[in-house]
Amino acid sequence: MNFLRIISITTILLVCIISFLVYPMLPTEIPTHWNVKGEVDGTTSVIPGLFFLPGMMAGITLLMIFLPRIDPKKEVYAGFQKAYDGLILLINLFFLVLFIVTILWALGIQIPMNQVMSVLFAILMGGIAFFIRDVQPNWFAGIRTPWTMENETVWKETHLRGFRVFIIIAIFCLLGVVIPDYAYLFILLPVIFGTLYLFVYSYMIWQKENQT
Repeated sequence: MNFLRIISITTILLVCIISFLVYPMLPTEIPTHWNVKGEVDGTTSVIPGLFFLPGMMAGITLLMIFLPRIDPKKEVYAGFQKAYDGLILLINLFFLVLFIVTILWALGIQIPMNQVMSVLFAILMGGIAFFIRDVQPNWFAGIRTPWTMENETVWKETHLRGFRVFIIIAIFCLLGVVIPDYAYLFILLPVIFGTLYLFVYSYMIWQKENQT
């Protein structure tokens, strides 16, 4: 158990504590979904709605801690352990902020959701970029295509390019702060096109490697 994992677990516990503290103050229904205009278009009863995010945070954290243990290449995780644990923490912080915003909406404080999600995704994509830069070949984390999994040079080149691509995606996400009506496009489209680009790029590098 290292420092970053301790903070991750503390974050989950904090969300659970907040849930119990705010429960008596909440209405019977709390928001669970917002449309592209940043308006609530989905609600659920308070108990499942309040404890869904803490449960999901705990589940993702446990899964990410468990997966390296069954990875045939588990020894390589030591080389990017800080980046891996930093990604776990970043995901938990993402959900912590989303949880707090949800509670505020339930209490009648309407935070501009499109701008919030734009900033959150920009930070998340930036964090993924730095994780991708450091990750070493394994079976569960990183840009795993048939070609990166076969060739370590292809893995390295694809992930170096992936670092730049995800930084660009993060910048596009921030455009949703100034143009909130199209925030969903600034998040979704760069992720889709960036992912497709890296998939094709890994194949092109693999082809180049096999021609030399």
